[in-house]
Amino acid sequence: MVQQLGLAFPVVYDRDHVLAGRYRVSGLPATFVPGRNLVFLTFAAIVAYQRGLKYVVAGVCETDFSGYPDCRDDTVKALQVAINLGMEARLVLETPLMWIDKAATWRLADQLGGQALVDLIVEETHTCYLGDRAQRHDWGVGCGTCDACRLRANGWLGFRAGSTS
Repeated sequence: MVQQLGLAFPVVYDRDHVLAGRYRVSGLPATFVPGRNLVFLTFAAIVAYQRGLKYVVAGVCETDFSGYPDCRDDTVKALQVAINLGMEARLVLETPLMWIDKAATWRLADQLGGQALVDLIVEETHTCYLGDRAQRHDWGVGCGTCDACRLRANGWLGFRAGSTS
């Protein structure tokens, strides 16, 4: 199934396109993968339904993001309605990060799990559009120049500037 998704989403993240901040004709960033979060959330909802769970949690936000339409609150709400109608369920798609910026997201991690959780996020998560895992920064690994790295780095700097830990 994953291979089929790769064929359905033939987006190539070449360094020149990503770093040049290129956009599609639609105005969306060249890094946009159409419907990716719709697919992920739908799969998660199917698993939740089968396990008798009520909540699906997603880390999308529309405060400081790249402009992807499937990260927007309206999209998630509409998908929740469609999923519930299609499965005759009452699942809830939770998006606790929707209205907070990246600095506040780092602060939330610190409040929820302290330095151990912050360290885990720095060491074990990855957002770089180029897939760079060779360059290590205070905020984690990545090229440091693509949109995702810039957003993460700026959030980290904001967190550290206001951090009490």
